[in-house]
Amino acid sequence: MQKKIVTLLIVITLVGTGFYAYVLKVVFPKPENCGICHFMAPYYEKWKTSTHNKVACLKCHEYDMTTALAAQFKFLSGAPSRRPFSNVPDKNCLQSGCHDRRLIESKVIIAKRNINFDHKQHFAVMKRGIQLHCRSCHSDIVQGEHMKVSLKVCYLCHFKGVPHDQAFTGCPSCHSWPDKPVSFAGKSFSHDKALKAGFTCRQCHLAITKGEGVTPKEKCFFCHVNRSEQYGNTQLIHAKHVTEKQIDCLWCHDIIEHGKIQMAEKIPLF
Repeated sequence: MQKKIVTLLIVITLVGTGFYAYVLKVVFPKPENCGICHFMAPYYEKWKTSTHNKVACLKCHEYDMTTALAAQFKFLSGAPSRRPFSNVPDKNCLQSGCHDRRLIESKVIIAKRNINFDHKQHFAVMKRGIQLHCRSCHSDIVQGEHMKVSLKVCYLCHFKGVPHDQAFTGCPSCHSWPDKPVSFAGKSFSHDKALKAGFTCRQCHLAITKGEGVTPKEKCFFCHVNRSEQYGNTQLIHAKHVTEKQIDCLWCHDIIEHGKIQMAEKIPLF
């Protein structure tokens, strides 16, 4: 009898270990299986059409069997979180074979807008008292391409809290003026000639921003219940939400628009 019990326990152990290994190595890593437990259809569909669609979810996202089991207990207890939160540590983005040369070859040109961008300046040092990470900028995962840069985040950092229609780092830090004549109101205009004649940008571009990028206190209650006592402590809020939890800036802040918000009715002809 004792021998049968021992044999049964060995069989159960082997079967259980085999099942766990199968789930861990085969079932768990497959992206298509994530949707079995998680409410993530729009994220998965965007991932399938993105430049990352050959990269498995767990190559980037931090999630293991322990976390999965904890989530199952929360589900069974009736307290699951339906909002999909997930972290992507910077070390995963910078791992070998991915974007490991991004900080070495740090300067890029965003061709569509002709914007000069330096990853090292944004990533290696604190900007405006905030320690940024990869997903601070690469946060657009549903509206748009998976992990696409949202320029609205750029506008928030560069224009919030500075005099109206001015940039925190100045206009040339991101882009220069057009080097070829442009058409305005059906007429040709040369920025080079205008600037050499002593004109300033603001004589024609009367307004380049719209919105203040404020954080309404009511937005805190989308995630927290009665936890707004630190609302004014921006250093703590950014450290917890941006640096630690990787919360998208625009979940809290209102949008700041940037562009040709208001142009002068008449501009000099050059």
